[in-house]
Amino acid sequence: MPLLRLVDRMPEIRKVRDWVVENWPVKLTALVLATVLWAVVAAQETTTQLVPVTLEVQPPEGRGFTSELPQVQARYAGTLRELIKLYESPPTIRKSIPDTITGTSYTVELGPGDLETIENANVVAQEVQPHEITITLDDVVQRSIRVVSRVRIVPDSAHARFGDIIVLPSTVTARGPEALVGEIRSISTITLDTGKVRSPLTLTVPLDTSGLGAVRVEPASVQVSAEIGLVGEQVIMGVAVSLPGPEWESSPSAVIVTVRGPSGRVINLTRDSVRVVARPNETAAESRVPLRVMPLPGITARVRPDSATVRRRAGG
Repeated sequence: MPLLRLVDRMPEIRKVRDWVVENWPVKLTALVLATVLWAVVAAQETTTQLVPVTLEVQPPEGRGFTSELPQVQARYAGTLRELIKLYESPPTIRKSIPDTITGTSYTVELGPGDLETIENANVVAQEVQPHEITITLDDVVQRSIRVVSRVRIVPDSAHARFGDIIVLPSTVTARGPEALVGEIRSISTITLDTGKVRSPLTLTVPLDTSGLGAVRVEPASVQVSAEIGLVGEQVIMGVAVSLPGPEWESSPSAVIVTVRGPSGRVINLTRDSVRVVARPNETAAESRVPLRVMPLPGITARVRPDSATVRRRAGG
């Protein structure tokens, strides 16, 4: 039965076929022109579209991201012809995280003004999605670093420097990426030459932080001081030899001590200001032991004789 119906409709099918194939080049050309015309009209109409954005973020020196950057899109308005250009050359957002950031997260705000678009694209940026992103950075560590003085303090010919150059504080705190902080063994002051000096000197000297990159140092400067003065010398007679207890005696019992240092301090020293000690051999009743002058800050001392015979007292 269906076959009979198809046979009955054959004349109609032939008419449709004849209409399609009759002057087909003309009809095909008309179809193509209509399609092109539609495309041209559509390309001139203004529309909006979300376009992928290339996001470039520069981390602080020596630090890295612990996660991937999120995907970012921007909504642009323009004709289809102009919007297509953005797919060929995607817009870019470039951001830098300050080196002063010590935390592990940093929030970056994104807006249309951040977008870099090719010059020949006649489009308007409307918004960026998302409006802000949070970036996670690797950890920051801190530790104490020894300070090395590069200050050269030279007294003039009639004066001398007594004792070492003193640096306060002697250590500073370095804070930054673990990879960078771990490589620091010491931090130096800037190089400084004071020239000839005649009196005690204290200077505030900056630390040389060049080359440390993202590492921050606190404090940024230290106090460098030295005792400078005229050289004085005094011979002190009859300085008693100190022993561990009354059960011991020494020969000689008093010695001569020559002290040398800042004249203003040396002239004020007396036999009571200087202490000479002897340490006897506890296992021997009598022994010859060296004599030692207890340190005096900034002053050198020499004892004569430099040894004594120490013996245990009878009945001691």
